[in-house]
Amino acid sequence: MPTGTFFGIETARRGVNVHRRAMDVVGHNLANASTPGYSRQKAVKVMSDPFGMPHINSSANPGQFGTGVEIEMIRRVRDEYLDANVRKTFTDNHYWEDQLMVLARAEAVFAEPSVAGISDRIVEMFKAWMHLENTPQDPGSKAALVELADELASLMQYTYDQLDSIEKSVAEINGSNVIRGQLKDQVDRINEIMQQIQNLTKSIVRIYDTGQQPNDLLDKRDMLLEELSKFGPVDVVFETVNGKPTGKFEVFKFFAFDLKDDVNDTNVLTTAFSLSVTNNNEIKLQYSGSSSSNYSLTANRNDTATGGSLLGLERARRNIIEFKSNLNDLAASLRYEINNALGAYVATDPLRKQRHHPEFFTGLLRTGDFKVNDELKSDPTKIDGTRAGYVADLRDDASVGYDENIIGDVDGDGTKEDKTGENNTVAALGTSTFEEYFTMLITKVGAATKSAGGMAENQKAIHDQILALRDSISGVSIDEELTKMLQFQYGFQASARMVTMLDSMLDVIINRMGGQW
Repeated sequence: MPTGTFFGIETARRGVNVHRRAMDVVGHNLANASTPGYSRQKAVKVMSDPFGMPHINSSANPGQFGTGVEIEMIRRVRDEYLDANVRKTFTDNHYWEDQLMVLARAEAVFAEPSVAGISDRIVEMFKAWMHLENTPQDPGSKAALVELADELASLMQYTYDQLDSIEKSVAEINGSNVIRGQLKDQVDRINEIMQQIQNLTKSIVRIYDTGQQPNDLLDKRDMLLEELSKFGPVDVVFETVNGKPTGKFEVFKFFAFDLKDDVNDTNVLTTAFSLSVTNNNEIKLQYSGSSSSNYSLTANRNDTATGGSLLGLERARRNIIEFKSNLNDLAASLRYEINNALGAYVATDPLRKQRHHPEFFTGLLRTGDFKVNDELKSDPTKIDGTRAGYVADLRDDASVGYDENIIGDVDGDGTKEDKTGENNTVAALGTSTFEEYFTMLITKVGAATKSAGGMAENQKAIHDQILALRDSISGVSIDEELTKMLQFQYGFQASARMVTMLDSMLDVIINRMGGQW
């Protein structure tokens, strides 16, 4: 059977339409060249079915006639294996990066040794005690001592309060709940992401069911998965049937939580992540879904292989708690040792701590009331200058320290006893002097910050390399798209020229051929 009169025009028309649609795809790529998360799209062109399938009764034509071209699909250029690598580097990078943001704030609070801080004021205070030892009755020396000691106490309390504020900015705890802070904000965002992923998955499944490609929706879902991977490890495998994607998840895990059934569910997502706090200040991430479970952020905070900002923030928070404890121990030890040296505690009645000298320091940092005794600030002359030497000697004493159960040498045998009268040589500062202990604290803060900064820098470099590799595949190259634009433009013009030429030929046949009647 010969081809129809308009066969060539139909073939050329298909060429015009395909090249125009291919230009539309190029325009979409160029419009989203700088859109975060966008994956380059490509019009997959295939030959349309040929005319005249051969059979036993077919005429002796010189073979099949091609019918032109058609677009089979708009393909999204994406490498799922690189996506998994990118998500892993996001997880590793944010574990250290979020730690660094918290620890850098703690380091800034101390600001030593670049400025005169707590260490210098400890030195100045003990120098004032040494000066008072030389002039034990001088009211001016006593007044200067109280002023220096009050500055030290105020600075230590301020530093402690700043650390406490940083800790609460990560997680402010009220009873068994985290009521505000970065951890809670991130968990709230995780819940939002889960809701959006489920909504997108429902839409993607419907589009796949119609035989179409939900490219832009897939890009949005991948972006959400990447954002989710910042908070913790994400493991996903997309479901396929007979090699074709369905839009659903075959595997979807976040930390140790299996989220596949809940995300694939077409019903409204009612599951949620939350934070709970145990009696020992342990924070757990809880999930209420098809299978409720929990994951201890505190117990796993040092698991660098797992990573994620939730664990990183909890690790930083526990570091801040340790810094606060160390600073409080230093203040408590100063209070106890100086008061004991002045005779503020009477050994014969340790439980009541009867005094024959006003306490020099009172309160604790953790209770917010560490300060020089108001009685001495009102009247510095009440300080017993004859005992100033005992206090001055504490500066170089490596056995100073304080434990809430230890009150001093009750029986006069040279060892400290607890409230039961039993020997107990535990001291909060170990074998360090006051200055050495504070220096070790500053070193600990600096080392933790430097370590987190170095690891964050390394992980960011790895992440940038993997991201650049993926972008080289999925990203839009403007030069490449402009080249395709010219290619499709010429194809469109050639096909349109073919339509014009065939139309001209038909015009001759229809309107100009024929004899004289």
